[in-house]
Amino acid sequence: MQFTSTTATTLLSILLTSTVLASPHTTLATRDQDDDSNNNLNIFPSPDKYNEYAICRNKITKHQFPKLSAPSDDGGCTRYFRGIDMTGVVTEVDLFQKDHINSACDCAAACLSRPTSCTNWVYKHTFAGAAIDNNARSCTLYSSPNLPSNVTLQYNTGADTKSTGFQLLKPTNNPQAGGDAPLTFLDTANTMPDKFGVSGFVTRDTNGVQYC
Repeated sequence: MQFTSTTATTLLSILLTSTVLASPHTTLATRDQDDDSNNNLNIFPSPDKYNEYAICRNKITKHQFPKLSAPSDDGGCTRYFRGIDMTGVVTEVDLFQKDHINSACDCAAACLSRPTSCTNWVYKHTFAGAAIDNNARSCTLYSSPNLPSNVTLQYNTGADTKSTGFQLLKPTNNPQAGGDAPLTFLDTANTMPDKFGVSGFVTRDTNGVQYC
């Protein structure tokens, strides 16, 4: 086959066209490709491991929350912290046994039921008194998490504020001082850690999928 300038031009045109139409993956660096075998990218456990670390399976289900992100209808939550309270102070909602809160799963479900105002929850002893909850563990919901120790936030709650949806915000929690996440306790003196206290995150993405 004899190559001419016309042939060369045609081949160059084909090459450029194929490059433009190529899959986006062929133009990405290896580290940015959708490669399940790349352990630097795929750092996540497989779905069949979900049951090993999920709490509240069969108690927080896709029947209750159809768009819950979970591998099966049994549902469950994986974004939790045992024995610590990672919640914040804003948009506080206090729930007790009289509100049908009998477990941490009820507390997480209460947060999931409020996707426009709740992103974190804690189930622990608040020592609210026998008149309220027989001193059982209770549930508190918030829209903000615990802050790191070098961060303090003061919320403008005055008439000129542009903030909305932050109530309840107790005066004693404003400003919100950062700090290490406190442990949950069995006693008011905070000397007996409660291994069954637990807190967690929930959120909803722009497709309406809920995570807990």
